[in-house]
Amino acid sequence: MNPELETRLRALVAHLLEENQKFNLTGIKDPNDAWTKHVLDSLEGLDTELFDESQSVVDVGTGAGFPGLVLALARPQLSVSFLEATRKKCTFIEATAAKFEIKRARIINERAEDAGQSDRYRASFDVATARAVGSFAEVAELCLPLVRVGGSVALWRGENAEAEAQNAEEALDDLGGFLRDVRPYELPGLPTRYHMVTIEKVNDTPRDFPRRSGIPKQKPLA
Repeated sequence: MNPELETRLRALVAHLLEENQKFNLTGIKDPNDAWTKHVLDSLEGLDTELFDESQSVVDVGTGAGFPGLVLALARPQLSVSFLEATRKKCTFIEATAAKFEIKRARIINERAEDAGQSDRYRASFDVATARAVGSFAEVAELCLPLVRVGGSVALWRGENAEAEAQNAEEALDDLGGFLRDVRPYELPGLPTRYHMVTIEKVNDTPRDFPRRSGIPKQKPLA
């Protein structure tokens, strides 16, 4: 990481924690924890090489803006759409993007189920990302409809990612996806073994997916 990027990312953490006192954006309140669990974790996505060129990215269930804000700062050529149902978090991301001069940011204040069925967003992105959002099958159902054929999904997952991916193989096929890679990684000072999962979209997602709001979570495909 070059010094200029590190300075900007540390300023992002400071800004997040300051605003968190007013808006309760994240449960992480320690600066060192926020650096590791938000910034370093988000940066793991760069190893997929999905973000090395000019790409349109949708960060599904972005929350307080991770990994999207980190990716946008690390790769300014990206066009990043932040998909989030909670209005206060969208307001925070919009203000933060302006503060850090992230030029190619777009805020989508909708549920992922609705965005995935909207002609405005469906099959319109090169890459979809999701971090710490729902079960494997649920997240796949929310992300794959948003990605064009030939595009990819990058998922930040925990210790059980390999088993999750194996159990969801049929669901991925139904959604038009193909499991490309499950890469383990570790974060400094944390005992958990995390995984970066990449899925390629090889076929159109049937119009039945995503199902209506709440159903992917209540009745996951796997």
